[in-house]
Amino acid sequence: MNVHSGGRPSDPAERRARQVARNRRVRAAVARLADPRPVRLEPRAETDTVVRDGLRRTRLLFDHDGRAGVRAVLLGPDTPDPLPAVLVCPGRNARLDAVTGGEPPDYPDRDVAVHLARAGLRTLTLDYGLDRAHAAVADQGRDPATVLDGELRLHGRSLLGVLVDEARAALAWLADRPGTTRVGLAGHSLGAAVALHAALLHDAPVPVCAASHLGGYATLFGRLATWDQFAALPSVLRHADLPDLYAALAPAPLQLQYGLDDRLLDPDDAAAAGKRVRDDYAAAGAEAEVLALPMGHGTGTAEAAAFLTRALAEPAPPPPPVPPARVAFSVTDRLAVTDLVDGALASGALTLGPVGAGLEEAATGVLGRGTAVVSSGSAALEIALRIVGVAGRTVLVPANTFFATAASAVRAGARVQAVDMELDGLGMDPAALRAALDAHGDTAAVLPVHIAGVVSPALPEILALCAERGVPVVEDAAHALGSTLGGAPAGTFGRLATFSLYPTKVITAGEGGLLSADGDDLDRARRLRDHGKRSFTENLHADLGSNWRMSELHAAVGTVHLARLDAVLAERRRLAAWYDAHLADVPGLTRYTVPDGVATNHYKYLAFLPEGVDRADLKRRLRARGVGLSGEIYDTLIPEQPYFAATLSGAAVPNAAWFASRHVCLPVLPGMTEHEQRRVVEALRAELA
Repeated sequence: MNVHSGGRPSDPAERRARQVARNRRVRAAVARLADPRPVRLEPRAETDTVVRDGLRRTRLLFDHDGRAGVRAVLLGPDTPDPLPAVLVCPGRNARLDAVTGGEPPDYPDRDVAVHLARAGLRTLTLDYGLDRAHAAVADQGRDPATVLDGELRLHGRSLLGVLVDEARAALAWLADRPGTTRVGLAGHSLGAAVALHAALLHDAPVPVCAASHLGGYATLFGRLATWDQFAALPSVLRHADLPDLYAALAPAPLQLQYGLDDRLLDPDDAAAAGKRVRDDYAAAGAEAEVLALPMGHGTGTAEAAAFLTRALAEPAPPPPPVPPARVAFSVTDRLAVTDLVDGALASGALTLGPVGAGLEEAATGVLGRGTAVVSSGSAALEIALRIVGVAGRTVLVPANTFFATAASAVRAGARVQAVDMELDGLGMDPAALRAALDAHGDTAAVLPVHIAGVVSPALPEILALCAERGVPVVEDAAHALGSTLGGAPAGTFGRLATFSLYPTKVITAGEGGLLSADGDDLDRARRLRDHGKRSFTENLHADLGSNWRMSELHAAVGTVHLARLDAVLAERRRLAAWYDAHLADVPGLTRYTVPDGVATNHYKYLAFLPEGVDRADLKRRLRARGVGLSGEIYDTLIPEQPYFAATLSGAAVPNAAWFASRHVCLPVLPGMTEHEQRRVVEALRAELA
């Protein structure tokens, strides 16, 4: 690698990639430290509206779960919409009326919202309410805001985090307001910190003007000691300094202002910090403005108005692509995982410990049946087949399944044969299974797969056919955690059942799997996962197992995610219901209808293309429109896999062949918005018209 002195890569593309990756890490760290909570501002009332000197000023009251009676002022030119809008985040000691023109400014350029409104921008300014927080302690000579910040820190939060939650909610309200074209942020002093962090946590780039909050944290809070502790997030220097936070806003338009006569900043330190921001912005392929102005601890309102007017007049950047898959853990869940991992690291028990045992207990509660945690869904399948005893015999698998279903049988010593599917419930076709059982009298096990999370209504017939012949059934429920048939959970129908906890699954442990069984089967599964040892404390091996253990670190992820199963299922079912209601007018597309009696987890949302549509080409054209379709289930049948081609090619599986060639999977993503779903449907409609 070519590098400059100091180890910085000289290649612009590599520098950009590194800077973008660093910015992503900084944003993730900010999310952890801020611990953002979902806040939705509900307007209670407009208390009055006054038009004066060409500006319309409306007082508002908002409520949200954490606070009632949040005072705010909406200020802008008395002209018709649409207009760009700016959330104004004032300094700590600013009064709402002074910022928004309700009274004369008590400090030069304090009336920031007025200057922005006169430049043609709609502004919203919230009252932080810090003078009323713990107001009783003011009589004791104590600062109410400092007391509140201390109380919040006892619970792992901070005053800055709470203010940022309200700012993000206000920005969302402003963006959703009819007549708003684009939104931006302007902040001064503490308000600049609020604006910065709100922009870092916002779901799309927004222009930011930050005044009188620039330098290195060590200087601002250490050498100068001029800043209250709640102007920064706790422990932030473990991850990033203030210039790194500003740089992480790239490529959003950014203007930083500092005063050459500001007694709360060191101009040299601010200049050095500004240079770092400019350099890092440039590395990310963007540009940041840094202005040294002849002022004290204030705002250059003319410069701010010109910057925001210019930035908000630009076309909005295209929305990020709708990805085919997304793994999302809330900050609360990430902190919970961190706590469990920390406990495991502190104890030294890194495998087969209390966290894994807790995950097994939680999974047992979901299924009503004993479970063992293992290293993967594939490991669970092989363990189950070794317990059944399939070596040297035939295992029947669906033609339409993932390679691991058949490969696990081979690793367990079996031969495999493929069985056609039925299209209503996406399971094994009972007639095809009966024929396969008749043809293969040495069948040792049947592996039905719950494709897309659908437990087929034909499964009872499959179970009956196998019971007639004394053939064990092992459910491959890799897709189906949380799905039911007739109210009974997937994974409780066969002698044994297996689940995958791979990252794309409804519930994940990062890597891992679950095996569901009863009695001796469960005991043996737990031995086999640990090289067949009779117990964890004995070096005596009663079975030929392998290292199929799940680490405590993976179990921590699975434990936290499984606890959210009900919420995850509710979200996925809501997303699926939206698609159900909005796909009817997409030309030629036929959505898959879930059979009666089935409650699916909607691991995949299936639809079928018109005959003659080239799926690969359609997916390419959709990607060009910013929409990614999820991976098929599956586009290559087991008999067509190169490994099995010599032994299984030519198998008669017409239903599976039709399904494999005609279906698509629409994205059903954690945190997916209606706007993202609408983009999917509109892109499909445009390409299939």
